[in-house]
Amino acid sequence: MIKQATIIAFFILVLFTGGILFQAFYSSEEGGSIEEMLTQEISMPKHEEKFPNKQMRKGVAKDLWISNKDHVRLHHHIESPRSILTAIPHGNRVELIEQMIGMKCFFQEKLEKGEGKPMQQIRYLQSGEGTYRYTDHFFDAHSVFLALYRVPGEALVTHLDTDDAYLKGIAEEVSLSFSNGTPNFHAEKFKAQIRPQGKAL
Repeated sequence: MIKQATIIAFFILVLFTGGILFQAFYSSEEGGSIEEMLTQEISMPKHEEKFPNKQMRKGVAKDLWISNKDHVRLHHHIESPRSILTAIPHGNRVELIEQMIGMKCFFQEKLEKGEGKPMQQIRYLQSGEGTYRYTDHFFDAHSVFLALYRVPGEALVTHLDTDDAYLKGIAEEVSLSFSNGTPNFHAEKFKAQIRPQGKAL
């Protein structure tokens, strides 16, 4: 009697389980099977990996402190009122590229003692658009206003008057790389104006 009841209970359990599996994999309220929905959810990220993701940003500012060959930490500042950050998938890694609009750059190139007080040399760049690649820390811009300053102090100065620059001009293209630890600056077709020697700093 007990054996027969056990067999019946087992049979009912099998039917119940089979019904649940049938309901799960072969019917849904939206007309598609659960199996199809799972397949779509797995395939969608793979499909989206082919396309870059973009994000609009406002009030972007980047500060870098890099030691030079004399182990002196130099401050570099890049700012932009708005930018477009693009993430481009490459297999298991993502490349980040930021397109900066209306950007300004202040690069502290040298710190030295001048007549007992600290002096700094600053390179200033301004362009309608520049691009920064996060992967290799490479920056480039086109049609760039460039100016060089010598000002007192050790803290980076970001409020500068173009009339005080000892060298200024327009470069068709500028590139700057931080990949080797020290900035590697390059300017193409730079038309410069040098301030007369008689004008005070």
